Amino acid sequence: TYNSAETDSQKVKSLLQEVVQQVKDLGGSPARMLFVLNRIDVFRADRNWPETEKRFVENAIRDIKKELTEYLKEYTEEIENIKVVKLSTWPALLALQTQNHDDIYSADACKKIDNNFNGLIEDILEDLPRNTQKWSRHDKNRVAEALWQKSYAEEFQENLRQHISQHFPQLVIPQIIECFNVTAGNAITEWSTQTTAAILNSSEKHYVKECEKISWIRSSLERFLEISDINLKKPFEILDAKVKQVLAKQSEDDVVKYIRIIIRELQNDKPYDELGEKLYPVYSWESEFQRGINQVLEAVAKSLESGRIDLNSPNLKKANASNVSLLAINLNRLINLGYTTDIAKKGKTIEARTDADKNILKQINEELNVLAIHLNLVIEDVLKQISTQELNRIYYAVSELFRCHLSYIEKETNDIAPTIAIKFPESELIKVNSHLTFNFRFQAGFPIKEENWEEAIQVERKIRRWYTLWLWEDTISETKYQTRSSDNARLPSVEDLLTSWVRQAKEQDSERVNQVARWLLEQIDCLKKNVDKIQTDIIDRYQERLDKAKQEITIDYETKRNVWQPIQQKAQNLTEEFYSLEKNWKSNN
Repeated sequence: TYNSAETDSQKVKSLLQEVVQQVKDLGGSPARMLFVLNRIDVFRADRNWPETEKRFVENAIRDIKKELTEYLKEYTEEIENIKVVKLSTWPALLALQTQNHDDIYSADACKKIDNNFNGLIEDILEDLPRNTQKWSRHDKNRVAEALWQKSYAEEFQENLRQHISQHFPQLVIPQIIECFNVTAGNAITEWSTQTTAAILNSSEKHYVKECEKISWIRSSLERFLEISDINLKKPFEILDAKVKQVLAKQSEDDVVKYIRIIIRELQNDKPYDELGEKLYPVYSWESEFQRGINQVLEAVAKSLESGRIDLNSPNLKKANASNVSLLAINLNRLINLGYTTDIAKKGKTIEARTDADKNILKQINEELNVLAIHLNLVIEDVLKQISTQELNRIYYAVSELFRCHLSYIEKETNDIAPTIAIKFPESELIKVNSHLTFNFRFQAGFPIKEENWEEAIQVERKIRRWYTLWLWEDTISETKYQTRSSDNARLPSVEDLLTSWVRQAKEQDSERVNQVARWLLEQIDCLKKNVDKIQTDIIDRYQERLDKAKQEITIDYETKRNVWQPIQQKAQNLTEEFYSLEKNWKSNN
């Protein structure tokens, strides 16, 4: 939902970011979502409102697409097809409430319509009593009908109906097909294909050759699957080795950039070149973390520098409200201690000589350390939400990678062994075997050094002068220097503090990339293990069927052969139909 009435550029930017966050929270393709430009009635106040509204809608759609494409590149193609509709929710709601059979409830809605949206129904109001209490049921229905139409509620309802009709089957039917194939379809095609092949090759003459062929198929598939696995793992093994070098201080390469290079190289090779931007989340997650951290830190910096607390950035809304409140209280204390405006912007070297100054310096230091604690809590909340979003995107990207990989090896294995009907069910193989977690920690504060300084003290003493023959005493004042201690410190500027926190976050980049690399390798190993087991089990079942057919062979083999040959062709046709059903649905949706 997008607030069309907002005009402040910063708030509009924030709105667009919130739209992106909503899409990430919902997950899946943006093309399946309905984007609503709310409060569109605001343009009715313009004399040339149709043109103004049209221009706004075009700009809003362009901005939404641009923002979504920037942060969700894996859905670049789908974003071009997003559906954006107009709606004014409040007048639409009041239109419904006006028709309520409860007269008090209906009258209250009529009053709100007259007070807030009379501009939408000016032509009807001219015919109605000025007192809404005197509106008849017919009058209310006229108002409701006009308001329903001019709030675009009717248009929205129709768009929603069409949207559900278009996209609901895409959410349900693929799962139904996959479920059928896993529970029955694959078993049927395997049984029919293998049984006919086994019977047709059960004669003494063909049995030996078929056993030799099965042995060849086993070795060929093992070799092919091993090579495929190596090709899939190789980029991530290189990444893992690079990360280890960086962690061991043997390399200064930027591992975040390196993972991007690795993914790009993988996508240059077949069959992964078909993925387009689908793997974007695998290397974009770190920039999302940094963006989230920066938004929080920028809000803190702005609050300290201006002396006015403002913690309303989109990412801060994800944090626990209590933690944000504690952060605000901490910032207020820092501001009250004088850590604001010029000091916050530029920093300051302080020499605290008095106990009061020393106490203030100590308090500022303590509050800055408390600031780090509160920021830890808030950023942990924010990053937890971002992690959920980004990890879901990573899981989806890896699923797309594995789906592409399985499709490729399934095709190749069936080319090698067309009579065995090998099928790798995605729902059983594409599973996240373990989950990733990311942790962040920050430190703040500044060193306070105890140093000495010389304090000038005026000391009086008595002397006798020679020219008075030492008869009279005079009082004179002398300056003496006494060593004192002071607490000296350089108060860091907000920029220094935030730069330090950003640096601390980036210092953990290598560890997080290492986690991702190791996790990806684990998932690939798990996939390979499951694929090997499935193809081995399928070949074993064919061998068993062939052996059983050999044991049951009779003298009328030729007669059976003539019967089963047409059945074999039908079994192959059935297999192709099952495969094409799923393939065609995926390609069309």
